[in-house]
Amino acid sequence: MKRILSVMIVICFLFTLTGCNSRESNRKEIFDLVERNYDAIVAACQSKDIDALTAIDGITKVTIADGYVLMFCKGEGIAPSSQYYGFYYSEENSPIAVDCAHNILCRSEALTPNGSVFQYSYQGNLFYTEHIKGNLYFYRAEY
Repeated sequence: MKRILSVMIVICFLFTLTGCNSRESNRKEIFDLVERNYDAIVAACQSKDIDALTAIDGITKVTIADGYVLMFCKGEGIAPSSQYYGFYYSEENSPIAVDCAHNILCRSEALTPNGSVFQYSYQGNLFYTEHIKGNLYFYRAEY
């Protein structure tokens, strides 16, 4: 009985580290965060007010680069199974691929559309983006 319990604990721990059980819940959390704070987020992005954005519960880091305001919300897992989540504001309303360090990896023309989402694969890593609302897009970086 102890052996079975030990194996089950290890399996649960591994699922927690890999984030397999939380991709959709993290996506939903960010979509909800944007919906609850939409007007404040858009106003702060348009005025590039980093302090106003980081004051919003759930946004931990903000980077401004090339017409984009990138907002990091959370990361989880241990490499090679880590994921980073956030969203960004695009002045031109166009998707990009964002990595965990808030670098813009590529613009819309290099992204692969898959229904309403876009993906970019680079060196075995997956970068995913999806339109939320207005000029705001969700992103996930998987390593």
